[in-house]
Amino acid sequence: MPHKVDFVRVTNLKKIRVNPKEWVNPLFVEYGLALHNVTPAYFWRVVGTEHTFIIAISRLEFLSSGEYANHFQEALEGFREDYLEWKDSGFQTDWQREYRDEYSRFILV
Repeated sequence: MPHKVDFVRVTNLKKIRVNPKEWVNPLFVEYGLALHNVTPAYFWRVVGTEHTFIIAISRLEFLSSGEYANHFQEALEGFREDYLEWKDSGFQTDWQREYRDEYSRFILV
């Protein structure tokens, strides 16, 4: 289900260009720091969307070795695969339709 976070509470906000396969390019991700429950985490989203991805700082460091753009690209490529499955099944749930409405202009099908 989509997470929507008010980025006013996100600190150290940055923007980075990413190039995930089969997405409209250029594509920009904005990301920053906030607490997720009690865990320090990065909150990130595609610029122009409201859905927010959340990943613990320690997990992102482990997965990316500091190369955040690579992680964002890989995550978005995986998300696209999920999106295509939802599309093939007709976006059956409200939350799938929310994703469709937000990402249809970014994901190439």
